[in-house]
Amino acid sequence: MNGDSLRQLQRLLIPVESAIRGAVERARQTGGQPTDALRGLVITEQEIDELLGATPLEGWGTSEPGRSPRKAARHNRFERLIHTFQLNDDDRAILLIALAAELDRRYERLFAYLQDDVTQRRATVNLVMNLLGQDAERRFAIWERLLPNAPLRAHHLVECVADAHMRDPIFLAHAVKVDLRIVAHLLGDVTPDARLHHAVERLHASTNEQAGQAESNEAPLVYLQGHDAVEQRETAARFSLGQGVPLIRIDLNTLKTLPMPFDLVWRLALREGYLGEAAVLVEGWETILDDERRVPLDVWQTICVYPRMVFLAGTEGWEPEDADRSRRLLRIRLDTPPYDEQLRLWVDALQAQGVTADPGDIAELAGKFRLGAGSIRRSVQAALDYAATRGEAARLGDLYAGAQAQMGLHLGKLAQRIDSRYVWDDLILPDDRLEQLRELCARARYGHIVREQWGYGRKVAPTRGISALFAGDSGTGKTMAAEVIASDLGLLLYKIDLSSVVSKYIGETEKNLRGLFDAAERTSAVLFFDEADALFGKRSEVKDSHDRYANIEIAYLLQQIERYDGIAILATNLRQNLDEAFTRRLDFLIDFPFPEPEYRRKLWAAHFPADAPVGRDVNLDDLAERYRLAGGNIRNVALAAAFLAAADGGIITMGHVRHAVRREHQKIGRLLDDHWS
Repeated sequence: MNGDSLRQLQRLLIPVESAIRGAVERARQTGGQPTDALRGLVITEQEIDELLGATPLEGWGTSEPGRSPRKAARHNRFERLIHTFQLNDDDRAILLIALAAELDRRYERLFAYLQDDVTQRRATVNLVMNLLGQDAERRFAIWERLLPNAPLRAHHLVECVADAHMRDPIFLAHAVKVDLRIVAHLLGDVTPDARLHHAVERLHASTNEQAGQAESNEAPLVYLQGHDAVEQRETAARFSLGQGVPLIRIDLNTLKTLPMPFDLVWRLALREGYLGEAAVLVEGWETILDDERRVPLDVWQTICVYPRMVFLAGTEGWEPEDADRSRRLLRIRLDTPPYDEQLRLWVDALQAQGVTADPGDIAELAGKFRLGAGSIRRSVQAALDYAATRGEAARLGDLYAGAQAQMGLHLGKLAQRIDSRYVWDDLILPDDRLEQLRELCARARYGHIVREQWGYGRKVAPTRGISALFAGDSGTGKTMAAEVIASDLGLLLYKIDLSSVVSKYIGETEKNLRGLFDAAERTSAVLFFDEADALFGKRSEVKDSHDRYANIEIAYLLQQIERYDGIAILATNLRQNLDEAFTRRLDFLIDFPFPEPEYRRKLWAAHFPADAPVGRDVNLDDLAERYRLAGGNIRNVALAAAFLAAADGGIITMGHVRHAVRREHQKIGRLLDDHWS
């Protein structure tokens, strides 16, 4: 704590000292001296005199209390706190009494003396009432200012804490305690409350020393609609800087995961805005809306009375219910710039950093990633960081990695990011299937030419999305093909298990799907829906409400896939269960056939690395002919045989392979004719 803060707090405690002295005198008129037998369990009159003779906050260093707190500088932290939370004189006095015990331990002994209990080292509600009010009317006024809905407790500046050793204590016996974040704030700490665990962040400081003067009852609420979080933050920052105030970011997604009631963490988060005299950006607005897109009443009320600008960041349009608001709600759409604008932003960002790149590569970046100006600048900066780590100049791969870094998809248990390990040479499929997969990649790579330069995007193909169905038995290469596509295009790949998305509760499946596609909208990621049979079976004849609802779920998912601007791949083991009305709406339908011996032979060869010690007796032609296994099963067998060999001489023999084949058949529940083993 600096000298100015110390002197300010010392001056502020003068009225507290005066109230305590008066209370001590009254207590002495009615009390008595302790006996020697109770010494140590009581506080002596001599000790009280010594405590009263000391200077407030003496342990913090020497200073002169000086003038009255009412003459303190208007910009000191305590006075600004009083002004920010609109506290009255009683609130001010209560806060100072509670603050005294947090800053100077001499007050613990004084409060214990006045309460005739050495264990009560904080002022109770009853003692605060005694110190500040002598008649019933004044005491009741103090009591009212300590109720839960009064400003001190509504903003969690102080808490009334029950003694853990007392059973169901009355309110008068509760201790009045200043929240530690408030103590830290008054001592000059600007770090957000540790309980909020990175859910709250101070994005920038104000350039206006008198930030408190920027508040206004006319400050509007602003709804920022868009998918680029960086663009939303930069927009809010520009507005708040223009008002001369800092900006506090509240992440609702993180806030909801904290192990405390949401109404408490929300108020603690908003309190950081009050303490910083800041505008507030609330990210993840949709996460607190119910199925009818209504916001909890208590959250909305606290936003409406917040004295500065509040920015609500969402991805879809939203309208509040109340028509009698005292504040205007401005609506700003932050759509992803059109292709031509994104291309220009990439060129400008690269030139600003002195990075040269092929015009075709830049066009491809603009066509693949949906990024705003801020995210594009960050992408280039990240690319330069990656290159500097290697001590080299930035390459195209660095720019892809930089763009990907801005587009992380956070879906919890609904999706898993897959690091693409495979390339085209790893895929062992008939030529026609490989050609179809390459056509899919070509559509993604050159889509910007067809849509933007040739005009197809205006009428024929309004969205950039590509939908595909991969149909085939388990282990035939569907997941590997998705990895190859993502790797070839330089895009992120997320695997979604539809069985975890589908819910038996009406409306829950659509809610999960909506959250999934909303989160993925700006990523341009490849979404790979595994276990699509969980939802994409043949649409049943409607016999009851459950059948009707199942068909609604399918229609909703198809709608989401069609409007998604990235690549959506659905995988199924049972193509025969899919009806024509569904498959007609897909861009690609690729069958992954069960491998014939010719392809099984290639699969066996691919799964024994060149460095593997394979014995001469291992006959790949024989394995391909004898064992009808898909690629995934062959991979498992080759790996299991390697482990068997490592434990048995270090050479992979035909015996090891056949033993592994037998185990694989047992695992998949298929009988193996001994004649073939």
